[in-house]
Amino acid sequence: MSSFALGPLSNRPPQYQNQYTLVNKNGWLRLAAVSRRALALPPEILGEIFLCCLPESDFTAIHLRELPITPRPNQPPLVFCAVCRQWRDIALATPRLWGSLDINSNFAHSDAGASYVEFCQRWISRAGATPLSFSFEDYDVEHRSTRLLHNLLGGLHQQWRCVELLRDSSVPNWLQLPSKGKYPVLEQLTIGEVESDPSVLSFCNAPRLRIACLLEYTPQIQLPWHQLTSFRTYTIEASACLKILRASLNLVHCFFGRIEDDYSLQLSKLFVSLGHLRSLKVSREWEEDTVGVGPMNVLASLKAPALEILTLEFNYEPRALPISPLFLSFISRSACKLHTLALHRFPVRGTDLITCLRATPSLVHLKLLPLPSVRANILFGRLTGDLTLLPMLESFYLVFPESGIRDVTSSTAEWILEMLCWRRRTTPLHSFSLSHAYDQSVFENTLINSPEFRRLQTEGMSLSIKKWWYSESFMWH
Repeated sequence: MSSFALGPLSNRPPQYQNQYTLVNKNGWLRLAAVSRRALALPPEILGEIFLCCLPESDFTAIHLRELPITPRPNQPPLVFCAVCRQWRDIALATPRLWGSLDINSNFAHSDAGASYVEFCQRWISRAGATPLSFSFEDYDVEHRSTRLLHNLLGGLHQQWRCVELLRDSSVPNWLQLPSKGKYPVLEQLTIGEVESDPSVLSFCNAPRLRIACLLEYTPQIQLPWHQLTSFRTYTIEASACLKILRASLNLVHCFFGRIEDDYSLQLSKLFVSLGHLRSLKVSREWEEDTVGVGPMNVLASLKAPALEILTLEFNYEPRALPISPLFLSFISRSACKLHTLALHRFPVRGTDLITCLRATPSLVHLKLLPLPSVRANILFGRLTGDLTLLPMLESFYLVFPESGIRDVTSSTAEWILEMLCWRRRTTPLHSFSLSHAYDQSVFENTLINSPEFRRLQTEGMSLSIKKWWYSESFMWH
């Protein structure tokens, strides 16, 4: 019988080491002894257990991507190699443990750069033929260590699965990728800015590719649009947005950032219908004191009956524009039941803003940063006493512009409190957050310290009144 076999069965309950027996007299926590019975498991099963211990992927609404593993000696998979010889041998013989790596260019450029490159080469070599996931951001393409890593990664492009290539240069050149290569297991792809050169890089022969992000859109990077379910870009022209939407009928998540206005754009009377689209974010360019309606050009050409999350972001818009009919037409045409709506400096007057909100009765979450010209007291007054206006709203996140908003007086806090009390009684509202740039005394005495405000908190309502900070205006993902 094997020395690892179980002994005679007993009716006694098993005695496990608990948190008290594992604490030394000096208060330090000590590790429990590794049971020899664990080593009796077949290597294949122990390897599968190791795989279950890898850091979880971060699939969020913002990134929709798998995060590569950052090598740390106290975390899997390296920690398995430090337990005992048997665990080390099993870990090194399990290729899928080594198929993910976050490459740190700072280490590659340090005095120990050669050793770090060798470390990366060994790590990836242990993966064998396993699909590879990695992230590599490097801005010194001439560095010897960088070139060695480029050759290593480019030569394994047929094993790419989830890849981030963040580099301000020509991707085909510095990775030496074929212009029309095959990527049989590629699922997620992120590419940084690309130089303006005539070379074209095609990922159309990537049958599994579903998630793509181009930090700066360029037609040089060709993607299999018809099979993508998620696409993000942070700089793009309005005309390119429409071309992508027409070719990407299976999109579920879409983000167009910094849409540049294309004044030669001719909107078609034929709408693009995306039956699977559930979340859409469109943002206009960052240039100050310019008038642009790029995001609305996208909505004007789109029909999205399954849309649940919509973010419209305008930056530095100086005045209201007659765009509310475009929004209302999109909502009516799509007949969608929006769950979450974020409006960042949506360039409409207060009355038009209320009209747009009234057209979305299914809203559960609302994020709003209105124009400075919107009258605060009228806004809160309209949100009180009308059951046809946002009857399903559960959370309301409001940010006043840094420059302030019209008609904020000593009575504004009373308007807010009246709205909260009414909505608490008659609607599902259970969360309200206000960020502002006013002196704290404007809201503190009348609102935060009022008995009604404290009663709402006691009843379980989540309430937050805080000072405005810069990044508030960019938290609209």
